[in-house]
Amino acid sequence: MTNNVRGVVTQEIDGKNYGFRLGANEWCELEDDLGKSTSEVVKDLEVMARSAQVNLKLFRSIFRAALSYSEPDVTLREAGDLMESYGMENAGLLVVRIVEAGMPKAEAKGPAGKPRRAARSR
Repeated sequence: MTNNVRGVVTQEIDGKNYGFRLGANEWCELEDDLGKSTSEVVKDLEVMARSAQVNLKLFRSIFRAALSYSEPDVTLREAGDLMESYGMENAGLLVVRIVEAGMPKAEAKGPAGKPRRAARSR
């Protein structure tokens, strides 16, 4: 389940509900962990998706950073164990959902940069 307003993805794994989120703090932690900017991390994910090659270290780092939203003291090793328990393919798909939820869609802007109003139905 995803709460798109807050970018939180919840997932039950082994009978426990976890909250995953990539907000500003989690992205900054991820940048520190990987030594890359958020833009570089997203680009790496896009390249991985196109080439069908898996960078497990990248996936585990994203998984851990997002999981730290609800489990602040989670380690990389614990995150990797949880990924294995959930199933690696499922964990990969979950990471994609988490990243998508953490990247807000740009709103259509009108003049002066203000959001456009929804069209009225007549």
